[in-house]
Amino acid sequence: MLIGSELVAQVLRRAVDLPLTGPRGGDLTPLAELIGRRLDLAAVRLRMFVEGRPVDHTWPAGRGTPGGGTAAGAVFDGAAFDGGASGDVAFGDVAFGGGSDGGPAAAWAVVYRGEEIGGLLVSTRAEHPLPARTHRALGDVAGALGAVLAAAAAQVRRRAAADVCWQATARIADARTRAAADMESERHALERDLHDGAQLHLVSLQMAAAVVEHRLAAGELPGPDLHEALADLGARLERGHTLLVETAAGITPPLLRTAGLEPALAAALREAPGTALEAGRDVRSRRYPPPVESAVYFACLEAVSNAQKHASGASVRVRLHSTYQGLAFTVEDDGPGMELSGAVWLRGPRDRLASVGGTLSVTSTPDAGTRICGVVPF
Repeated sequence: MLIGSELVAQVLRRAVDLPLTGPRGGDLTPLAELIGRRLDLAAVRLRMFVEGRPVDHTWPAGRGTPGGGTAAGAVFDGAAFDGGASGDVAFGDVAFGGGSDGGPAAAWAVVYRGEEIGGLLVSTRAEHPLPARTHRALGDVAGALGAVLAAAAAQVRRRAAADVCWQATARIADARTRAAADMESERHALERDLHDGAQLHLVSLQMAAAVVEHRLAAGELPGPDLHEALADLGARLERGHTLLVETAAGITPPLLRTAGLEPALAAALREAPGTALEAGRDVRSRRYPPPVESAVYFACLEAVSNAQKHASGASVRVRLHSTYQGLAFTVEDDGPGMELSGAVWLRGPRDRLASVGGTLSVTSTPDAGTRICGVVPF
């Protein structure tokens, strides 16, 4: 059996070979095993304190669970050890000696730079005190373990700090990803509002300008009429500019916000020649949640705008009504009809209605026009 300085030298050499980094960094279990095997002990535990919390390295694995150690003396609980050089103590709630598990328990404090930073706890195999030589050897080992436990505790703290750092990095990355997703969502929402809302005014303005240009070329605009036509174009430009500014700022059309769906649509559709609006009394007499009104408003404007582009000159009818399913609308024209397969423009209104639980359906017949129906449960 090795004693004193020989065992200390072996323990320190083994400590030097322990990994400093990685998942095993700071693991002192190999030292506990070395001490236990060299001194023929039943169990060995090296305990260190990290931020006031005990961290144990026990050999054999699974030994040292709370048990009924019965040796007399002080309880090893992280406070100063009683028993002085003898080292004989009871382990209290951390006892793993005594009874069928082994002989009496013993413990030594491990001190580094005058501060108790841990302890060496052992349990013998027989029902008798530790031999004097083993007792002295364990005391020597405990006296030499100060720097070893301090280094191991530093590794545990480093690994904990690294975990905190990685968690913070992950949170930052997650926040960045969510912020980017939110920005992209806002961008799409703005794009959709510009497309569904401002487009109708811009198409109407384009058509009005084309009419003025045609009448000028035909000599059909004398001075007073030309002045009136230019004033109308200027007013349309001003309304379009205001709408673009409000949409870019994320502002719901003021009339929609203050008066409701039917008045807002009526005002907007005045820019669309050949378009008629019908609203049931049940719709005119009530307000709906802002997201519902906004979704139906923009879906109707997009449908009318599409009819003006693809069925120029056709009459368009917009109808709002309540059904057992909820708030419903219909936009139909008597134009030449359209090919529905691959109709990309339908994606915007569908997505907008879906965001409030609504649905959209489209039917189109050659030379008989197109009918767009939407409903939002309410």
